[in-house]
Amino acid sequence: MAGIKKKREAGRPRETQAVGREGLIEATLALLRHAPPEALTLLQIANSVGVDPALVRYYFGNKDGLLRAATLNLMERVQQASEQQADEPSVAAMLGNRVRLIIDTGRENPHFLKLVMREIYAAGERGEAGDPTWDVLDLTARRGAALSNAVLQARPTSAKEVSVDARFLHVALLGACTFFATAQPLFKALFELEQDEDELANRYSEFLTDLLLRGIGVDGTTF
Repeated sequence: MAGIKKKREAGRPRETQAVGREGLIEATLALLRHAPPEALTLLQIANSVGVDPALVRYYFGNKDGLLRAATLNLMERVQQASEQQADEPSVAAMLGNRVRLIIDTGRENPHFLKLVMREIYAAGERGEAGDPTWDVLDLTARRGAALSNAVLQARPTSAKEVSVDARFLHVALLGACTFFATAQPLFKALFELEQDEDELANRYSEFLTDLLLRGIGVDGTTF
């Protein structure tokens, strides 16, 4: 009948811009560089790209779903970049580039570790095998350990015979790298006269790389 509008079926909300799932994740990551996850709202995220908050709920269900998706997205980027560095010509380059990648990721995304702990590691703590988040954690952990094992396998024949568990190396590397971003007040107290954070990051990256190389039996100063 003329003049009667057909009721719109439930589904993807209309939006003012062509913003999809990936666009919302990018917007969330951008906001997280300046604000902690608990301070963000769906309305704030939606407004940053000019869409209806209903679009966020359509793709992710709620704020936790969006934060989890953003965390997984960033983790995958770091993992892929780390795997690309496995082809470096020396063990020092492999390890050094991975150290710097993780440190720089933490500096650019200061709430990254908090997000991983809350959105990903929490599933592992519950031990819910079969849970999608647990499966992601399990796969990510295995891929990370494999990268550390590749570093160990790349040691030159001149390296000392040191037995190293690749899983411990992976955990030690992650912990030492992410600590730089999360413990900036400590670094500022210890290096109060050295205000150049870029220079401090360079020095810490070189120190940590050399420390890890020596720990796996490689003399980083000569190799």
